Amino acid sequence: MAGRVGFRALSADDMQQLFLWLLRPHVAKWYAPAPSSFAEVVAKYRPRTEPGNVVRAYVIELEGAGVGYIQTYAVRDFPDYAAALACGEGVAAVDVFIGEEPLMHRGFGPLAVERFVEDVVFADADVSACVASPAEGNVASIRAFEKAGFVQWKTIRLEGAEPECVLRRDRAAGIPAA
Repeated sequence: MAGRVGFRALSADDMQQLFLWLLRPHVAKWYAPAPSSFAEVVAKYRPRTEPGNVVRAYVIELEGAGVGYIQTYAVRDFPDYAAALACGEGVAAVDVFIGEEPLMHRGFGPLAVERFVEDVVFADADVSACVASPAEGNVASIRAFEKAGFVQWKTIRLEGAEPECVLRRDRAAGIPAA
């Protein structure tokens, strides 16, 4: 997939577009249930635009246009998830969706994830590994993470949730933090 991929911090001005993406069937199927209202999206995502939030949220851009959402956070900041993973310190997680359906199944997802992990996640010297945990049935997402250098690591099931395929990518030896 040719084109310039970038990431910019999520802002309050992005709430409308985020709301519209979250309503799309391909996003609601695998990322999160469709929101019941715009206010629900604002309540959940607007705090992620403020300094000091443990979730660092970004809009994925292609040639300067917003095309999706990606976020990262330290696993330790979510105790139930950290306990289920038993991954130790220095591990970040990443969650992503491509909002623009025409970009799906064209190699864009793996490219965006790979660049984000290298440029944003591993820019933090304290991060030694990155994990992602798509639903076991989300074969396209699992394959995209594999193409971005992740390997299947384990399966977990959080209380009341479907099994998740946890993929892991360790910082490559010899590649320093930015």
